[in-house]
Amino acid sequence: MKKRILQLFIGLVLIGILFTYLNAVIFGNDPCRGGSGGGGSSIKSSAQIGNLMVNDGSNSQIGDLIVSSASNLLQSASEAFLFMNEAEIAGQSGLNINAALQRIDLAAAKVAQALRDVMDIVVLDRELGYDAQRTASLKAFDYKGFASANGLNREIMDQVAVYLAKGNMLGFHQQHGRNLAALLNILSSIKDDLNAGKLLENKVLWSLLHQYNSTMMFANYASLVFYTI
Repeated sequence: MKKRILQLFIGLVLIGILFTYLNAVIFGNDPCRGGSGGGGSSIKSSAQIGNLMVNDGSNSQIGDLIVSSASNLLQSASEAFLFMNEAEIAGQSGLNINAALQRIDLAAAKVAQALRDVMDIVVLDRELGYDAQRTASLKAFDYKGFASANGLNREIMDQVAVYLAKGNMLGFHQQHGRNLAALLNILSSIKDDLNAGKLLENKVLWSLLHQYNSTMMFANYASLVFYTI
């Protein structure tokens, strides 16, 4: 029964993430080619984030970091779900420790790079700041109404609104960094357990799935806001 519940949860998480990502992906695509030119709606969100910078010359740099961080997080999630597959089939012939460790190592490495990218964004936030006029639309945005109209998770949107409703992109990026750090800690803990030969409990796997889900949705909901304004 526990195994079936876990399978169902994994499916629900994947479906929820995929449907949300179809709208704007985490932060969109290449922000350097967005803006009011002929970029197209698929890259609008990242362009808007980059264009909030006071120094327009920083748009390309922060946009590249956003895309890199989002890409690494997605790749990490892919490796984590492959690790979950190793755990799922372990009941048939035992857990393949080497394969599981390989997946966890790759997942952790990608999260670590995503975190480094976000910390570089935080440095730019502090050094350059954001244009007050360009953040006015963030402050005026109806976050609760948007979440309700689009069937989004109100708790996650409230977390996003804590920062964006104040035009506080620095705080938003710092929180995203904390989410990534928490995810990295869980992956490191799982690696330690595997190396020690400990059996992985369901609650550990649930914790991993929950952290991926909440981390990705936090970033994605911000992207949806930028896609809309």
